[in-house]
Amino acid sequence: MKALDRKLMRDLWRMRGQVLAIALVLAAASATFVLSLGVHRSLTETRDAYYAESAFADVFADMTRAPRSIVARVAAIPEVRRAEGAIRQYATLELPGSSAPARALVISLEDKRRPALNRLTLRAGRLPDPGQPGEVIADEAFVEANGFPLGTRLETIIYGRRQSIKIVGIGLAPDYVYAIAPGDLIPDNNRFGIFWMNTKALEAATDRTGAITRIALTLERGASEAEVIRQLDTLLAPFGGTGAYGRTDHVSHAFLDNELMQLEAMTRVIPPVFLIVSTFLVYIVLGRMIRTERTLIGLLKAFGYSDRAVGWHYLKFALAIAALAIVLGTLAGIWMGRGMTSLYAEYYRFPILRYHVSPVVILGAAGLAAAAAGFGALGGMRDAIRLSPAVAMAPPPPPVYRAGLIERLGNRAHFSVIGHMILRHIARWPGRSAMTAFGVALSMGLLFATMQFVDSSRTMLDSFFFRAQRYDLMVTFTEPRGQDAIFALAQLPGVMRVEPTRAVAVKLRLGNRTERTAIEATGDNPQLSARIDRDGREIALPTAGLMLSRQLADKLGVRAGDRVEVELLGGRRTQLLMPVGSIVDEFVGARAYASAAALDALVRDASPVGAALIRIDPAARQEVLNLLKDMPVVLGVSERNAALRLFERMIDDNLFTMLFFYIGFASAITVGVVYNSARILFSERAHELATLRVLGYHRSEVGIVLLGELALLVVAAVPLGCLIGFGMAQLMTAMFSSDLFRLPFAPARSTYGYAILIVLTAALATAAIVARRVLGLDMVRVLKGRE
Repeated sequence: MKALDRKLMRDLWRMRGQVLAIALVLAAASATFVLSLGVHRSLTETRDAYYAESAFADVFADMTRAPRSIVARVAAIPEVRRAEGAIRQYATLELPGSSAPARALVISLEDKRRPALNRLTLRAGRLPDPGQPGEVIADEAFVEANGFPLGTRLETIIYGRRQSIKIVGIGLAPDYVYAIAPGDLIPDNNRFGIFWMNTKALEAATDRTGAITRIALTLERGASEAEVIRQLDTLLAPFGGTGAYGRTDHVSHAFLDNELMQLEAMTRVIPPVFLIVSTFLVYIVLGRMIRTERTLIGLLKAFGYSDRAVGWHYLKFALAIAALAIVLGTLAGIWMGRGMTSLYAEYYRFPILRYHVSPVVILGAAGLAAAAAGFGALGGMRDAIRLSPAVAMAPPPPPVYRAGLIERLGNRAHFSVIGHMILRHIARWPGRSAMTAFGVALSMGLLFATMQFVDSSRTMLDSFFFRAQRYDLMVTFTEPRGQDAIFALAQLPGVMRVEPTRAVAVKLRLGNRTERTAIEATGDNPQLSARIDRDGREIALPTAGLMLSRQLADKLGVRAGDRVEVELLGGRRTQLLMPVGSIVDEFVGARAYASAAALDALVRDASPVGAALIRIDPAARQEVLNLLKDMPVVLGVSERNAALRLFERMIDDNLFTMLFFYIGFASAITVGVVYNSARILFSERAHELATLRVLGYHRSEVGIVLLGELALLVVAAVPLGCLIGFGMAQLMTAMFSSDLFRLPFAPARSTYGYAILIVLTAALATAAIVARRVLGLDMVRVLKGRE
């Protein structure tokens, strides 16, 4: 080993505390990069491979009823590679031992054959026997959540008819990776399942012999999706087509795509914070190291070492720290990535979902860590290279002190001698002091920006589940009904109030912009539902025209007062010009609203009720549910409280897991900054501290000289950290929002307090470690040593 390499090893061991502190900050950056990008690539590669293997369709279209012969006509559309039709029918389930309402989506399956598109992956069991009409394949998530073995029999109501089904297989399908019931926000695998039934059996159960209700198709490479959708809508219009849509608007794919977008945003926002702090730490530590080794650098150059060799030696010091950080960060990132992937596996169902870190991800993390450490070493390297032997071997000029602004302010404030010493040292190194405070502020800002996601989620829950949804149950019907259905529900024992609601599929068009959505309407003077904006205000529906969500209005480029073309999808396919009466900022979805009268003018039928919102007496819950299950016109029943509990569980599982990670990351920044600053201060002021002890100052007073400066810088970082956290939280909230969810920026005051408390606790714990060195100061050795 060369002499400089031996010196490097000794320096790394001598400064092992500072080296480890810097490595922890860099490791946090590497871990975040490996975690987020690794999970993103794992999900993306798994999704793409699964979609390709199972022939996930490119375009989907639903209709009321169409002859199966329409499939051949769709396949003949230019640029369509393959088309396939199926029957989809929602049903209610009676789960053994459970009083909770449950729903299912039953999909037709050709005899003894898996679909050519959206192919089933059979996980266990077998395909249904065509001679046994009650046999079905159930999706894996539903079976696992309820603990149903193969052979389980369930009672269902399909299309108003009671039928017994038997689970003979367990499967997965690419169009239900994220299996979610209509109107829900997250999957409820206990109460909603996907079933695949033999085509002939489902045709008989739904009176659709030789008919289909859904068509899926794949496109040729380079095909125009918009043109195919236009022709498909024209072809399906006579059969009640509700509008074709591409893969982007498919519910399962959209939720998964939203998750990938959030992971990508996390990769762009979090690692740069750690890299900035670690660059600063390397710059400070290496600069201090070179200043204390002036004489040694002069001797090295006098003995013939070149400027390049000396500079490379100090760069290797920084790269050695980066190497340690890469190892720690990669291991931590892989461990955390596996944990996060297991969480995703509960909601997104793939045949195989494993956390896989490619060499590219690890090399990317290593490159960022090495670049940050190398960039921080440039300043120190430049100073070492510029030192000539004659200058380096001479003692550095003593600092010049003079009464400046800080001194005058201290005199007016009647600071003690120790207070003057603290302020003078801060003023002597203003750049380094500012960087110390900035590093602590960054850690606090990152912590606050992460913790406020809990507040954002709680605010969204409060707005959506309590203020906007005031009902207990939502009852959906097999098909739109008249007002008599509302009167019948109101007569049930335990029902306190019933209100009608309806949603119809439409296309909104303004100029060359078109969006497919649904217009929702409620009865006059609704009390069980409301439109709540981001500021918590209830927005009344316009008496005429539409109310659009901000997300939908921005997509169309619409402002209040504009008129948009509304095309009804399905039924009469009415087209009207309707004014936009108001725009509401909501947190969930991109929706449109109208009064019941305005929707009736568009639909023009005598069935204004698609679902009913019910408020019940809590004591009569079970009796009401039993009565609803026996009503043949009821397609499904969903409970608001059940959805709320499910959403809260998801927040607890996902957000609090992420909080645990980021509290550790933010604490690593604080520890790294405070510890390195304290060690540098101690090495610079050891002679002064020992002199004070000789002059009779107590250990506690000497400790205040060192720790008081750190405390002052940490306290100064608190308001700056609040400002940084405020801006970073707004940025992250905007980046993590999507068409499906818009997170509000609504931090609680306690979040600021928790962030401050965690940062101060980490700073105090670090300062206590350094205080031990002050208490154990060897005055004789320090006073003999030459700085």
